[in-house]
Amino acid sequence: MNLIWSAVGQVVSSCLPVFLLIFLGWLCVQQKIFTKDSKKLLSGLVSNFVFPALLFVHTSHAKPSEIFNGIWMVTFFCAMSFLWIICFLTNKYILHKELKSTAMSSMLCCFPNMGGMGVPFLTLMLGASSTIFVAIANFVVALSLIPITIFLLELCDTKISGGKVTADMVLSAVKSSLMKPMFLAVILGLIVSSTNGTTTWLPKFVMDTFEITSGACNFISLLAVGVGIYGVKLNFSRALVINILLKSFLTPVVALFAVYLFGITGKDAEALVFLLAMPTASTAVILAYNWNVEQEHASSIFFASTVLSIFILPTLLLIMEFTIPGV
Repeated sequence: MNLIWSAVGQVVSSCLPVFLLIFLGWLCVQQKIFTKDSKKLLSGLVSNFVFPALLFVHTSHAKPSEIFNGIWMVTFFCAMSFLWIICFLTNKYILHKELKSTAMSSMLCCFPNMGGMGVPFLTLMLGASSTIFVAIANFVVALSLIPITIFLLELCDTKISGGKVTADMVLSAVKSSLMKPMFLAVILGLIVSSTNGTTTWLPKFVMDTFEITSGACNFISLLAVGVGIYGVKLNFSRALVINILLKSFLTPVVALFAVYLFGITGKDAEALVFLLAMPTASTAVILAYNWNVEQEHASSIFFASTVLSIFILPTLLLIMEFTIPGV
């Protein structure tokens, strides 16, 4: 029972800094320190610099054997992919959204806040060594969820209104998604990790630069969210309610089923379930701002899923204690 209360306390303590930094961004606009247009600059910094740096640091510092934790990686990928497909089909055929909005809504439902909440939560519950699971999960996300989302967004942006999708258009979208800093950062990090360190070919000052840049990710991301939500009224529409149900309630069920299906137990199972069940990542909201799609919807999902996580994460811990061996 003490562990349950510790989980509740950690979730609350993880959420409070998130809301405080968001409020700071909102306050900066309210006090005219920033303008509403600052959202574009801040979101660009996150998408093109600080988040790619964070992905690189996580990937490059991990050992290849840790990154390629076969069964854990496959389980995480399968669970996330299943959720993405469900969210995509729901938004496309039940909510009748156009492709660009569908792609972004699917990402908002499937991209968990692994950095801002995942790292401190796992560190307390499972120990400092558990942060390697964050690196693995980020690696999977960077090679699957982010490229497919960017590809669909690029495809929508390059498609001429009313025109047909051509092979050249698809190739252009693929090329553009593969050249995004977020994807390239993970590839570079994997190369560094696979060559056993950076002393032989990557100068130390380069690594230090990435470390400094990555440290700003959570701060700038949350500040940008605060700037973006200034003047935005949360609209609890049918689409928002359905996506919140998918994100906050279906996701934990799928995560639990996945660890049972693949036979994952103990700390590995806890890390996988907790990471998938984390609320929507602020970076996903930034991408919505950056691509000018589903912006209000993104802010609403972010807030609602973060608040609900205060109740959901401790409940998951209790469920796993009684149902998963080794927890």
